[in-house]
Amino acid sequence: MKNKKICFVTINANPEFLGGYVLYHKNLIKYLQRNFKNLEINWVYLGKENRNFSKNGVHYFELKTNRVKSFMQFGNHFLLSRFFSKNYFDIINCGGGPWTYFYKKKKSQRIIQTFHGTVFYFNKNHFKRFGILKRILFFPLLPLSWILERPHKNVNKIICVSEKVKKQAIKLYSFEDKQVSVIRTGVDLKEFKQRDKSKAKKFLNLNKDYFYGLYVGGGGYWTKGLDRAINLGKEIYQLDNSFRLLVIGPDYEKVKPLLNEPFIVFLKKIPREKMSFYYSASDLFFCMSRYEGGAPTLVVSEA
Repeated sequence: MKNKKICFVTINANPEFLGGYVLYHKNLIKYLQRNFKNLEINWVYLGKENRNFSKNGVHYFELKTNRVKSFMQFGNHFLLSRFFSKNYFDIINCGGGPWTYFYKKKKSQRIIQTFHGTVFYFNKNHFKRFGILKRILFFPLLPLSWILERPHKNVNKIICVSEKVKKQAIKLYSFEDKQVSVIRTGVDLKEFKQRDKSKAKKFLNLNKDYFYGLYVGGGGYWTKGLDRAINLGKEIYQLDNSFRLLVIGPDYEKVKPLLNEPFIVFLKKIPREKMSFYYSASDLFFCMSRYEGGAPTLVVSEA
């Protein structure tokens, strides 16, 4: 019997990115590898060169893209459409987008669109940052984001990473409840397990007498609530000067003005295998996002 072929698609991140939706894909892939031996797993993403390679049982396709010339990433979506026209997969798992409109799907194919959040509500949340002039200027982004993320008739199934996202997607696009499934963001309990706090601190060379808080968040630091975590950290530090806030994930150049506090310890990129030690070594976890889809860092903190 011929093996079925599935392909995962990420447009804004490569498979090495440690952000939520890449980890979500990796968790699904681990599950598929354990339970479906006759499945050929592929992953296509946009990058700096055209190449393909295999790693840990997954075949990767990197497609060269020019982000500068790609207005609203339409060029990238044409690129994906051409790729799938030349390469057949039985199942395509993607985040939707214009390429699903351009692509002529084969009758035997199934396309699954996964909502890790809704771009419309993500953008709407950002409007809270703006004054009246910017709100007027950027208002067209809301209907545009609604249009770009709207599932095409080519899409056979909708997956949402949480009940919250499911409710938002149904409200936006009037799906029937039976069309939508919820598959939560998971965590590998062999990798993320509770460790002895003092041993974790020693392993990470942290002061055993300090009281640690932990903030983890890449992407938009405002959306992830870094400023909120720091403001709360100031209040804690005033009460207890042994408090330290470990900040992992954001772009240093973008958040540098926020980090000028005596209690903040900014950590550069931390290997995935060390992250569980930071969770175990911390006394408080700061999840203060202004918008989350599946809140993967919160799921990890509860593991």
